[in-house]
Order: sequence, then structure tokens, then C-alpha cells
Amino acid sequence: MKFLNTEKSSFSVEITPLIDIVFLLVIFFVVTSKVGDSQFLSLDLPESESFQSIPNQSFNEISIISDGSVYINDQLININNTEELQNAIFLLNNTNESIILNADATAIHAWVIKIMDILGKNGFNEVQIRTIEK
Repeated sequence: MKFLNTEKSSFSVEITPLIDIVFLLVIFFVVTSKVGDSQFLSLDLPESESFQSIPNQSFNEISIISDGSVYINDQLININNTEELQNAIFLLNNTNESIILNADATAIHAWVIKIMDILGKNGFNEVQIRTIEK
């Protein structure tokens, strides 16, 4: 004859395998994650042979050279002479024509921002930026 067990059996979960699985997942994610400063994506863009860029013919052209000299319509101005720089930009033709801002690849970034700020204050909304490479 079979007797009923009056004591309830306790249900228990072994957590030792769970800890092993958690550690394996942590190791997997640490090994496969990228650690470093390379947060940028390098793209090799295709070049078109049939498309030819026709630059706008403009009378308003500003060139920034790496030694700190600025040419505004072939007039030489030092970048540190802010007042003369503002006056030369103020005298530019502000019709619906765009400004071409040529910057040497080794020119300081703050100079480009300074000239773009002066252009914005004088109402020039369309600025084309080009990089001069050697």
C-alpha cells in the first residue's frame, strides 16, 4: 500500500550554473566590444567620371593661408587685424551671390570660424567652404 507523503517537498533552484552563464556573457561582451578612440567611420566614396563640377564664378572670394594671411578679393589682410578684416568683409557685395571661403588644409580652425562669424554678422548666408591642399 502506498502512503501519501504529508510533508511538502521544497523546490529549490541551483544558481551555480546561472552564475557561470552570467560570467560567460560578461566575458563575451568585453572581448567583442571595441575599446578605443576610433569612433569615426572611414568611407571610400566612389568617384564619377561623367560628372564635372562647374564652380560658381564669384567676385566674393576669401582665402585663408596657413601663415595667418587672408586674401579677400586679392587684397591681403592679416588675420589678427580684426577691424580691417571686418571692414573688408563689410565692403563685399552682399547680393544673392555666395561667398567662397578657401582655407589652407594646415590653417588653424579658429580662423575659419572667426571669418564665418564675421560673414554671418554681415548678412552673408550662403558660404561655400573649400579646402586648399598642397
